Amino acid sequence: MTLRKKWKNKRLANKTCTKCGKTYPRTEDYFYAKKHHSQTGGKKYHASCIACENKRCAEYKAKNRKKQRLNDIRYKETERGYFKELYSGITRSKNGNDFKSYEEFIQCWENQKEKYGLNCPYFPWIQMTRIKGKKSATPTNISKDRILSTMPYGPKNIMFVSWKANNMKGNVTPYLAARYLEFVEGSSYCKKVTEFELQRLNNLHTRRFHEDIDIIGSIIDDVKNDSEMREKYIDKLRELFDDSKVEH
Repeated sequence: MTLRKKWKNKRLANKTCTKCGKTYPRTEDYFYAKKHHSQTGGKKYHASCIACENKRCAEYKAKNRKKQRLNDIRYKETERGYFKELYSGITRSKNGNDFKSYEEFIQCWENQKEKYGLNCPYFPWIQMTRIKGKKSATPTNISKDRILSTMPYGPKNIMFVSWKANNMKGNVTPYLAARYLEFVEGSSYCKKVTEFELQRLNNLHTRRFHEDIDIIGSIIDDVKNDSEMREKYIDKLRELFDDSKVEH
C-alpha cells in the first residue's frame, strides 16, 4: 500500500468515437477493450464506441446470413461439431443423462468406431453419415439411441445407429428385434435391467402368465435360431409396448 497518487493523463480521460463522432469516458462501459501489448496493466480501447460496433456487427450478419449459415453447416458436419450437437441434446433430454462430461460421451463413440467403424450396428450395410442442412431427416445420419428406453442416456446405455434404424425401433421387425437383442445380451448391465423390467411388469399385470415372461426372457438366447420363438417374441414385445403407454 502506498500514499503516492497514481498519475493519470487527463487528456486520455475521454475518447471520441471514430464512427459517430461522439465523446465518451474512456472506459469499458463505452468502448470494447483488450490487453495492451506493451503497457503493464494497460488496456487498448476500440476506435468506435460499443453502440457503433454493435450496429456494424448486426449489419454484417444481415448481409452475410447465407454465408454464416453455410459456415455453421460446415462445422456441424465435422465429427466434433456433429457430436457436440448430439451431446447438447442429451444434456437437455427429459429422458435423463448419466454422462459426466462430453469427453466421456465421445469416448463411447470412439469405442464403438473401433468395433464397427462407420457401419450402423443394427444395419451393417448402412455407412453412417453426418449430413446437415437438409429440410428432412437423412436416413443414414448418425443418431444417438438408448439401448434400454426405460433408462437414461449414459456410458452403459447408448448406441450410435443410423437414423433409419432408430426410427424403425418404434415399428419393430423380427430382424431388427434379433439384432437389438444381440446388443442387450452382450451387456451385463442391459441384461440385468431387462430382467428387472420383466419381473416388474409381471408383478404389475397379474393377468399375464408366468410362462409369457419366461418366453420373453429366454428369447435373448433362442431368437437367433428359432423362427417360431422369434414370432412369439414380437407379439409379446408389442404387448409390452402397449402396456408401457399406460400410466402406473
